[in-house]
Amino acid sequence: MSSIKKQGRKGVQTMKDSLNIQEDLESAEKWSYKELKEYLRQMEWNLKEDTRQQIQTVKEHFENELHKQIKEEVKHLYQEIEIIKKNQTIILEMKETINQIKNSIESITNRVEQVEARTSDNEDKIYHLEKSLANSERLVKNHEKNIQEIWDNIKKPNLRVIGIEEGTEIQTKGMSNLLKEIITENFPEIKKETDIQIVDAYRTPSTQNHSRPTPRHIVMKISNIQNKEKILKATRERRQITFRGKPIRLTTDFSSQTLKARRSWNNVFQTLKDNGCQPRILYPAKLSFRYDNEIKIFHDKQKLKEFAARKPALQSILSKTLHEEEMKNNNQNHQWEVPL
Repeated sequence: MSSIKKQGRKGVQTMKDSLNIQEDLESAEKWSYKELKEYLRQMEWNLKEDTRQQIQTVKEHFENELHKQIKEEVKHLYQEIEIIKKNQTIILEMKETINQIKNSIESITNRVEQVEARTSDNEDKIYHLEKSLANSERLVKNHEKNIQEIWDNIKKPNLRVIGIEEGTEIQTKGMSNLLKEIITENFPEIKKETDIQIVDAYRTPSTQNHSRPTPRHIVMKISNIQNKEKILKATRERRQITFRGKPIRLTTDFSSQTLKARRSWNNVFQTLKDNGCQPRILYPAKLSFRYDNEIKIFHDKQKLKEFAARKPALQSILSKTLHEEEMKNNNQNHQWEVPL
């Protein structure tokens, strides 16, 4: 603002000088050569001085503006530098955080690899344990089967008599006389043809339970297995066996496992019988029945189920019975499961 005022004052002064020059030029005709020369020299000096002052003024103004701009730029530059420093700090902190994250990831990766290695080892151990368990189960089943076969072989000569009142063997003066009386009453033809001898005979269980309403079974070991089979065959043909007029039963003496296996066929046996398939339970626990004019024999229900799946007519007969038994077995398995 001050520079503008100065320039304004100079402008006024210049106008005044111009008027003076005009007046001087009007009177210059009266001047001498020396005076005119002096006057022109003075004008030249004044003009130079004015030009110098104007240049100085412009220079000062330019320098002031330039200094001001430089100052502002320097200030802005310092601000930028501060921002860069802050950003560098943030970047360094971010780098540190990234390094920490990398280290954490590496640590976690190492732990995961260790866990995976342990898991793989455990899976291998579990696999070997499962394989060993499967082998053990197979050995146990084979062992049980062998024991069952041994017991069945031991019991094969045995004849089981069911329904004889307690103490009757005392009245008949021994088990041999009791069996002879049964044969005489029911199978006189066998008595004529065969001399049946008993090696051993006893009540089972060995101790009498007086609260039990039915008498204990009698097990008789026949010396000749063929004679035992003759009696059982005659029993199947006669169907109704009596002792002193009261109904009794004569059966093979099976091991508990074989007896359980034979009983497991009961529902299937009854269903096949109701549909005219002529079922039979063969020794020791095989199911036999007639289908498509052929005799079919099965050792277990899984084989029967697979066979029935290929025979729609047979499947329609057995599907309900097999399904009910499967549901029953599943329920029993759930009841025996130990809660975790």
